[in-house]
Amino acid sequence: MLSPTQLLLLPPTLLLCLVIRRILTNFFFHPLSSFPAPFYTRLTSLPLAALSLLGREPEFLHNLTKKYPPSTRAILITPTLLFFPHASSLKPIYWSPTHNHKGSLYGTGALGPTSLFSTIPAEDHKSLRKSLGGTHWSVSYLKTFQEPRIDNLITFFVNQLSLLPPDHEPFQMGEKLAQFAADVMTLLVFGKPWGFIAHDRDERRLLSAFRESLPMFAFAARCNSFRELILSSPWIRGLIMPKVDDKTGSGYLASQAKLAVAQREQEREQGIGGEGKMRDYLDYTLDARDGNGEPLTRAQKEAHATLLIQAGADTTGSGLGAVLRLMLEHGECMKKARREIEVADEKGLLSTPVLYEETKQHLPYFVACIKEGLRVNPPAPNLFGRIILEKGGTVIDGVHVPQGAEVCSNPYVVGRDPELYGTDAEAFEPERWLNGNEKRRAEMEAANFVFSMGPRVCLGKEIAMMEMYKVLPEIVRRFDFEVVSAGKYVDRGGVACNKDFMVRVRRRA
Repeated sequence: MLSPTQLLLLPPTLLLCLVIRRILTNFFFHPLSSFPAPFYTRLTSLPLAALSLLGREPEFLHNLTKKYPPSTRAILITPTLLFFPHASSLKPIYWSPTHNHKGSLYGTGALGPTSLFSTIPAEDHKSLRKSLGGTHWSVSYLKTFQEPRIDNLITFFVNQLSLLPPDHEPFQMGEKLAQFAADVMTLLVFGKPWGFIAHDRDERRLLSAFRESLPMFAFAARCNSFRELILSSPWIRGLIMPKVDDKTGSGYLASQAKLAVAQREQEREQGIGGEGKMRDYLDYTLDARDGNGEPLTRAQKEAHATLLIQAGADTTGSGLGAVLRLMLEHGECMKKARREIEVADEKGLLSTPVLYEETKQHLPYFVACIKEGLRVNPPAPNLFGRIILEKGGTVIDGVHVPQGAEVCSNPYVVGRDPELYGTDAEAFEPERWLNGNEKRRAEMEAANFVFSMGPRVCLGKEIAMMEMYKVLPEIVRRFDFEVVSAGKYVDRGGVACNKDFMVRVRRRA
């Protein structure tokens, strides 16, 4: 029989034994214990989760990489997560069809109803992507059918900026560009923009509410205990997740997707809006068929419509703001880009607004600025984890990884890999995309990790690039910028923004 004192000591003793067992396992007996790691990341996932919550994760991973010799190809950043910091690891991780299985966060329901982004098994993702994919995501389709609609928004955006008085109050240019991107996506998905530009505001707090939610989800993605013990509870998810009766944010967006799907299906049943109607991406979602020729479920349709706007608005806006901010920070780059536009204008090579293909053909330096801006300040500096399912494990970048391990990389770190980009990898140098040998430029293109890559590359990548190739040269062509506050690149739980990027604009003669 245990004495009262012994009974009191029993719980802390058991807890201490569990902690000691955890330490011994992680440091000596875990399948990943042989990989290099700071002692604290080997011990628990909390440090990485905290760094993500604080917006310090990209810098931490980059600095951590520099602490190890170049021969170090993989670093353990949580007890179960291997980080590969070099561009040479991207193809074996993200292009291999056998590494297309996502981590456990995506199955918790923390990311809302299952969508193309949150589908875990590779085969399920492949099937759903095949259903939702098609030629309507191609550049040729976009140029023919959607570019004129984007042109109208750009013209309206330029006109709104032109109406500002010369002594207007400074405004956050990054926010303006994010609002433009949100109008583009609501236009392409629902058939009309929500009025972010027209009303000069974050409609229904769609952008700000999304950003506010990111740190919690990023913490959950990195903290195994929080994810497994707390987010797995439907009751707790019900408390913290957006709801369709919300009047703002992602909940409101989900309610609008729900209404739009129902209304569009009813119109189809009644034969309304068919012939001659400009098709949007909601139409294509309703057209999608699974492998058996059956329509997607109502929940899948709603989730996809919601995802297109969530994934395409703020990230594209972040990329737009980062490129413009970096060009303005590096005045010589802006002068070169502006002179290139002026020369093309003098030759009559540019439309109003600038066409996507015109930027590609006639503004190579501006294109280099866009590529360099996205490399240096990627809009989604996240960890894109994949589970190794092969029996016996696999080899990534010369390193054997055991079965069951989760592996990842990060666009911010890979974009600074000196093995690919040279000793000036941390500098903003658009010329690197124009100079040097063709082989090196091809390698840099192949390492473009801004929109992920491989079977799970962002479905709307070409939409985002079209926006960048059009609206950025057009506003540089039409306006001078007075930078009141240069602002800075800030990570918020795996999605970046351009904080305090304040400018005044003046219409050019």
